[in-house]
Amino acid sequence: MAEEDDSKKQHVIFGSAGMAASGMMPGQKLKRKPQKEEPSINEAVEEKAEEVISENIAPQVLKEEKPESSPLVPPPFTGLRAVIAGHSGAGDFGHGLDSIFQRLNGVRLSGLYDGNEDTLEDTKAHTGAPVGYADFKLMLEEVKPDLVCVAPEWTDQRYGMIKAALESGAHIISEAPLAQTLKEADELLALAKSNQSEVAVMAPMRLDPHVIKFHHEYSSLIGELKQIRLWGACDDTAGGEDMILTGTQLFDLVRLFAGEVNYCTASVSSDGMAAIAEDAHVSKTRNLGALLGNVIHAEFEMASGIQVSFVSDHAMQSSLGSAGIEFIGTKSRMRLFAGTPVTLSLLKDPKPNLATRADQWEQWPATEGPYHLPVDRLTGDDASNRLVVNDWIKAIRKGESPAASMENALKALEMAHGVWQAAVTMKRAFFPLANRLHPLSEESQ
Repeated sequence: MAEEDDSKKQHVIFGSAGMAASGMMPGQKLKRKPQKEEPSINEAVEEKAEEVISENIAPQVLKEEKPESSPLVPPPFTGLRAVIAGHSGAGDFGHGLDSIFQRLNGVRLSGLYDGNEDTLEDTKAHTGAPVGYADFKLMLEEVKPDLVCVAPEWTDQRYGMIKAALESGAHIISEAPLAQTLKEADELLALAKSNQSEVAVMAPMRLDPHVIKFHHEYSSLIGELKQIRLWGACDDTAGGEDMILTGTQLFDLVRLFAGEVNYCTASVSSDGMAAIAEDAHVSKTRNLGALLGNVIHAEFEMASGIQVSFVSDHAMQSSLGSAGIEFIGTKSRMRLFAGTPVTLSLLKDPKPNLATRADQWEQWPATEGPYHLPVDRLTGDDASNRLVVNDWIKAIRKGESPAASMENALKALEMAHGVWQAAVTMKRAFFPLANRLHPLSEESQ
């Protein structure tokens, strides 16, 4: 029997019926009806994407989306919002009060009012205020400030501004003097107390470090204080205007050293003649209310027994110098020159009985470095103003009255009005004054 050719042998592959049906069994050929192949899932997705793109008029490039990073948001301001009120050309912004809040920690200048709308943009840019207003009450309503600076030097705007600011619930710092009449000042003081608002009035000499030091040490330097002599600027404003602008600042220091006033007497003249109420006039350069006299001599009897005198006379400017105070004690004397800031001089080793005496005044206190140190890196008027502001902010946070308080400012104004009342009535004016109207007004006569 012939052997079979191995090449022609069929190898049987054992499998399932499904395998046979699929044509995988030997000897079977797979016969299928021709048909269109179904795309895979991935291919279907790609085809659909191509259809969507082709249907768009302007095909867009598909970009991989990245999570957006949230912008850095600064924390909300939790300090004190401040505004400044002034009037360019009508009192302006006092003595540097347009910059009173600059570089002040915990305080942000949030608005500025200028009663002169023509200069509003310039003053806003100068101060760095974010928004300017030509309407004072609108500024109070929109900004809702914690702090309000009433800056104009002219006193005709003072009462209305302070009253509106107090009614808004703000704390106030104001240029001096406080008001035009004691009646206005009384009302503002009562309103401030009812609202628990702290009001400071610019009296920087009271807060000068050298004045404070002298106040603590004067008995060891000049002995028992017996007399205080005051003189105004004695310049072109000599008389009533000088007393309101400069005298009220000096009167404030008098009360710091000598306490309350019992009464005063005064001589007021205009052009060499004794002045009467009908001679009242207004300033040629600023609105300060009614004024009287171009020469004033006044004497105050203090409850402490210390004698106080005040003079404002243009003829005496060359001998008196700039406005100031002389404190006369039982041992020596101290002179204060009312600059911004102040300067103090002590009379060393006085020998009043020598006919040929040569008084030697030395600057006090003696310092190795600058006599006046910067305050928060500020100098001049700005440094003096910052002393008042820092004390005011501290008082607000502690719920206390500031050193340059509204009550002190009221009593300084009362001393000035007492001078006019004593002069026109030719009688002693006793304190507190019963007449709270302006002593030169028709209602007071």
